[in-house]
Amino acid sequence: MKITRKIKTIASSCLLISSIGFAGMAQADWMYSQGNVAQVEFPANNAISQYKGWGLDLQLKSNKTNWIHLTVPTQAGGTLGAQLIRLKFYTGSTDAWVSDIHVYNGDVKVKEFTGLNYSGDAVHNLLLDLGSKISFNRGMSFSVLINAGSDPLTIHHRFVFSSAGAKFVE
Repeated sequence: MKITRKIKTIASSCLLISSIGFAGMAQADWMYSQGNVAQVEFPANNAISQYKGWGLDLQLKSNKTNWIHLTVPTQAGGTLGAQLIRLKFYTGSTDAWVSDIHVYNGDVKVKEFTGLNYSGDAVHNLLLDLGSKISFNRGMSFSVLINAGSDPLTIHHRFVFSSAGAKFVE
């Protein structure tokens, strides 16, 4: 009985692995990274910075900015490209905001979203259009500029990054 279950489990696993291997990313739609892959560019600008199983949770010092960098899985070559991206994050107050999002293909910036003002005690689930399908053959990353104001009533300029993603199409 136990051997039969093991054989069925192994057979099912092999079938799943082979179907993923043959289909590859050609079947891909949305690809995501969890927020805990985020990198903080200037750690000294943060009052607190904690990586959790579900993402990055940080508090920015008053009158400071920081860049948060997130990567998204990609596949070099082929005809796949991305036109839509998603970013899910939380801002803790109106005095804590995201002002810029830059999108990179390796070391080349392919899109900038500037003059943004995502703030408030809210979860933001952004869907942004890159304008055209872009092949990310050197790796995709987002750089997000976070800002903290000087409001004396705001004790915490909190940000939580939970995911970054892109929709890949042929």
